[in-house]
Amino acid sequence: MVRLFTAAAVLGSGLLVSATAEAKSARCFNSDDGHYSCDFRQFGGDGSFTITAPARPTYTVSLFARDAADGFVNYGDRNVPLPGTFYRSGSDRACWISDATQFAICAY
Repeated sequence: MVRLFTAAAVLGSGLLVSATAEAKSARCFNSDDGHYSCDFRQFGGDGSFTITAPARPTYTVSLFARDAADGFVNYGDRNVPLPGTFYRSGSDRACWISDATQFAICAY
């Protein structure tokens, strides 16, 4: 419960920071949508990030420990937590993978 509160606090503050941070064009991938062009914004100074793209949900990876994060998806009206803990991939450091579902979120 404490971790969820912390992730929510970080996510909330990160969204404020990301609103002022400059988005960088990137190539993204997730297990549902495959590869696509996206905007990448870091927040929090710890490697946490949000990726957005037209006609696609927004994904947020919010770190709570080194190489471990909570994942969220936003379909337009609210952030929905994704199952499991996301760990940074050992074979592709641009990817974060859920230990519960193997869902991957990557930004290049």
